[in-house]
Amino acid sequence: MKGDRRCLKLFLALLILFLQNVQGGEVGHSHGHNLRDAKVTVRCIERERQALIAVKRGLVDEFNHSSSWGSEAQKKDCCRWEGVYCSNQTGHVIQLDLSPFSTGKMISPKLIELQHLQYLDLTLIDFNGIKIPDFIGSLTNLRYLSLYSCNLVGQIPSSFGNLTQLQHLDLYGNQIQAQNLNWLPALSSLTYLDLSRANLSTVFDWPEAVLNKLPKLIELRLDNCSLPPPPPPILSTTLYKTNSSTSLAYVDLYDNHLTSSMFLLLSNYSTSLASLDLSYNKLTGIIPDFIGNMSSLEVLNLYDNKIEGANPNSFARLCNLQTLCLQTNHMSGQLSKFVQLLPRCAQNALEYLELSENVLAGSLNNLTSFSSLKILYLNANQLSGKIPESIGQMSQLEDIDFSINSLEGVVSETHFSKLSN
Repeated sequence: MKGDRRCLKLFLALLILFLQNVQGGEVGHSHGHNLRDAKVTVRCIERERQALIAVKRGLVDEFNHSSSWGSEAQKKDCCRWEGVYCSNQTGHVIQLDLSPFSTGKMISPKLIELQHLQYLDLTLIDFNGIKIPDFIGSLTNLRYLSLYSCNLVGQIPSSFGNLTQLQHLDLYGNQIQAQNLNWLPALSSLTYLDLSRANLSTVFDWPEAVLNKLPKLIELRLDNCSLPPPPPPILSTTLYKTNSSTSLAYVDLYDNHLTSSMFLLLSNYSTSLASLDLSYNKLTGIIPDFIGNMSSLEVLNLYDNKIEGANPNSFARLCNLQTLCLQTNHMSGQLSKFVQLLPRCAQNALEYLELSENVLAGSLNNLTSFSSLKILYLNANQLSGKIPESIGQMSQLEDIDFSINSLEGVVSETHFSKLSN
């Protein structure tokens, strides 16, 4: 996961650099990156150099990442410092990546001297329980802000509403909270939002602020936020009819207090969603038909709820589905009937099927149609009969678990005849 985030950060940094070049503002980079034109001689602005030194004083450089920083003659050009990126057109610092630092004592208020800053990354710096400074909201040119897992506490500053050009906001893994999200709709350019582990338990209108006021949002992560359920449709007809985002593709609402009304709310995004995680919530009843209209869906995680089953159309158009996780629900009936609910195209595409810890009965027959399946978990159900030798024909399988059932018979070499993975 950490590696994925590093790759994403690098991609976004390169994207910002590209856009800067397109607008005629070439960028100078620190010597640790192979992107700087050696012929370009840009020197940083002295006021900003002093601000950077002040910012560094608030950090602990345990692994000497700032060896290129200093006051010596050969180190005076801060545009050559590790993690610092300047505009070759103006000399202003426009990007600052301090994520290699492991610990911080403070976030220096001198940071506001970097008024042209577009990219600020403080990922994984342990600030030991300080509050998010209000002055970050004064960096109004920011496009990218990551305070990922920085051990920050307190309220999310309402001054974040001033960051109207922000496209990426990551506050994951801090001990922060918000009484409201009134500042959020001002960030109408957001494509990525992660407030995971922030306490949003009293923000009852969160769907309005997050889903209906951010038209460019692509990825939403609000796991473990104590989110209250959205109001029922009869109390908020506009909420369920509005769809301001046609781009929303990844939704992670894992481990909250959401009810099945969330299904209806997300039905507005049936054409764009690629990944939906509503695990560890309070979903009940049957998976509704409109889930089956989410034709772009590749990942559906609904484990640890109280879902009882599915309708004939619950998966009707999910031809791109690769992961289906329904572990620890109240799924009952025959396994074979559940399998028949998945269209042939989904059976061909599915790679991960997790149905463990339900009350599914019947035999293990009719599973060979899952030609791409790599992971199959059916443990802790009420399955019976013999393990069919046809399992050995599912050549892509890497991991299977049929334990804690009432299966019988002998497992022979034939069961593993083509299971080379």
